[in-house]
Amino acid sequence: MSDRNGIAARTSYRESGPADLAAIQALESIVYANAAAGLSAGLINGQDETLSCVAELDGQIIGHILMVEVTGPDRALALAPHAILPAWRDMQIGTELVRFALDLARRRDWHSVFVFGQPDYFCRFGFRSDTADCAETPAQGSRFLALELRQAALAGWSGRLDYPQAFVELAVMPRRQ
Repeated sequence: MSDRNGIAARTSYRESGPADLAAIQALESIVYANAAAGLSAGLINGQDETLSCVAELDGQIIGHILMVEVTGPDRALALAPHAILPAWRDMQIGTELVRFALDLARRRDWHSVFVFGQPDYFCRFGFRSDTADCAETPAQGSRFLALELRQAALAGWSGRLDYPQAFVELAVMPRRQ
């Protein structure tokens, strides 16, 4: 095993808690140079249900992923943001953090997850653009992906997918006209 992959194995992945919020905000301010740096805090402190997970190595938060409840299909989440400190990228930490978060979402009985992201990256977890075609959203296109955590979770559903207001205000994604 290379040292790069060994680092991912030595990293702990866990659900975040209130004491982690300052470290999450610091991480996002390094990773994002825009308003998205405050997205996690706005969503975690908001009214909508969230799943927030961190990657921690030697007591330092080096990665964060957030999933937030969206309105549309039953028990659906949106994945964003997903941030890894630059010094720790390309070491499989982001991949393991996504796997951990998706497993947690399954255990918590969420049915599907939507993401606007790189297909080459997210398809390795089972996300597909055609699975997201049922959702009406300004982010529609080849980079708008969905994953069914439960078999046929999106079968027979089509309609509008609405993100929490904090997400709409802070996220960098197309807006509904």
